[in-house]
Amino acid sequence: MDQQKMQNLQPQIAKLQEKYPNSNTNQAEKARLSQEQMALYKRNKINPMGQILTLIIQFPVFICVWSGLEGSAALSSGSMLNLRLSDTIRETLFNVSGTWYLNSMGWWTALILFLLMAGVQVLAMMLPKLLANAKTKKISKMGKNPAANEANKQGRIMMIVMLVFTIFMGFMLPAAMGIYWLIGGIISMLQTAITQAIMSRSAKKRGKI
Repeated sequence: MDQQKMQNLQPQIAKLQEKYPNSNTNQAEKARLSQEQMALYKRNKINPMGQILTLIIQFPVFICVWSGLEGSAALSSGSMLNLRLSDTIRETLFNVSGTWYLNSMGWWTALILFLLMAGVQVLAMMLPKLLANAKTKKISKMGKNPAANEANKQGRIMMIVMLVFTIFMGFMLPAAMGIYWLIGGIISMLQTAITQAIMSRSAKKRGKI
């Protein structure tokens, strides 16, 4: 939610950048820009570190889901298109046990599941920025501003780390976790799109866009 709010504030942040055009080189202007930006976030009830906190909170959820799946009878005996849910994608793709992988439906299922899971996770991370491209054209023309973009950069770095972690774990853990992350990524994209649409409509009614 905070990410969508921050994207909707980009036009106002652009005005602040215009107000302090020398903030890249002038420390006093840089400090004032940072103060006004933080005040803007506070007025709109936005926590710039909210994205990072959200990602950290997801760790206990991940551990609970993983623990639940490990003890599940459905996981130990279940399968999907010849792919055992208890087998890891890594094992399925590289340990073919003498069977030619091109004739194994389970091999193809594992490959497609991994590619879909990775692709959906990437799209889920990029979607908020893609939806806000029209609002950030003005900022992209103005050039980079370290003071204004510091929080966003930290959030992006953390999200990239989490993305790499998720894709790696989806490759190493049972296929059931890959399915979990695939469905979770799809739900995240739907939530982002719906939230962005609602907030954009509300902003238009208030005459901010």
